[in-house]
Amino acid sequence: MKDNQSKYSVAVIVSVGLHVVLLVLLGLSATSTPLKPLPKPKVQAIQAVVVNEQAVKQHAERIKRTEQDKRRKEQQRIQAAEDRINKLNKERQQKEAAIVKANDKQKKAEQAAKRAESKRAEKEVERKNAEAAAVKAEQQRLKKVEERKNAEAKTKKAEEQRKKSEAAAVAAESKRLAAQEKEQKRQAAVAAENKRKKAEDAKQKAEQERKRQEAEKQRVADQKRKAAEKERQRLAKIERDKQERLMQEQIEAEFASELDSEIQQLDAVRQQEVLSEVDKYTIRIQSSIQRNMLTSDAMKGKSCALNIRLADSGLVLSVTSGKGDRIVCRAGVNAVNKAGSLPISADPEVANKLKNINLIFRPEI
Repeated sequence: MKDNQSKYSVAVIVSVGLHVVLLVLLGLSATSTPLKPLPKPKVQAIQAVVVNEQAVKQHAERIKRTEQDKRRKEQQRIQAAEDRINKLNKERQQKEAAIVKANDKQKKAEQAAKRAESKRAEKEVERKNAEAAAVKAEQQRLKKVEERKNAEAKTKKAEEQRKKSEAAAVAAESKRLAAQEKEQKRQAAVAAENKRKKAEDAKQKAEQERKRQEAEKQRVADQKRKAAEKERQRLAKIERDKQERLMQEQIEAEFASELDSEIQQLDAVRQQEVLSEVDKYTIRIQSSIQRNMLTSDAMKGKSCALNIRLADSGLVLSVTSGKGDRIVCRAGVNAVNKAGSLPISADPEVANKLKNINLIFRPEI
């Protein structure tokens, strides 16, 4: 602006100087004319000077207007340049704000991924601990099975030893009875011989009767002995069967208890693995929804309950919204439909839990 004013001042000064020079020249030409002429030419000369001064003023006005037009155009050009610079600065600030916002969103996504990875690592440690516990339980079970087998072997060996002892006792008893019978016969023979010697004829019938009675007594004794032996063997067999049955029931009960405990541990480990996989795929599903969602500051701190039904391949069959912010619900449903297909596990149990999933969705703003 100062440069324009200085240029304008210089132009005005030059113009005024030229007009002064022109007036001086006109004045000189007037003084150089003779004094004899009539006053009429003088009047005309004065009129000429007046006309020239008017032309000078008009010319000065034109120069002034020209300079004003130039100054106005220059101001307009400067204003347009300043407006363009302000617009460029505003666009640059908007782009910088968008970059900052994108960086913040990326940082939040990275932080969420780190939290998910940390959670997955913790669950992996829990799973490994559960597997170690299952292995330890299996080792203990195998140890108990081995101890049970050793106990059965010892019991079997003791039973065989008992049978041998019983057989030896039976043999000894038979030998004793045979010796006793032989001794009785010998004594009877001696007594009979003595009686025979004393009164062979008188005691012949008595001897025969005695022998008959002795034979009958021996037969009854044999019957009683055999019956007693048979009853003893029957009772022993009943006792052995009872002990074997009790032992078998105890072994079966212990095995069933160990098997149930093992099955429960394996089921717990499997259930933990399934839940861990479900959590992992739930995080992946939420991330997929976040990527396909259009967010705004109005969604900050708000949430929506979504129910998503998936096919075996992960194809979205339906998505419905429940309680929550209306804008967030609409944006979440649109994001799921836009994704079309969501991550799903190849494990049938995990996939079955993901086919109908309910989650609370919160936009990352």
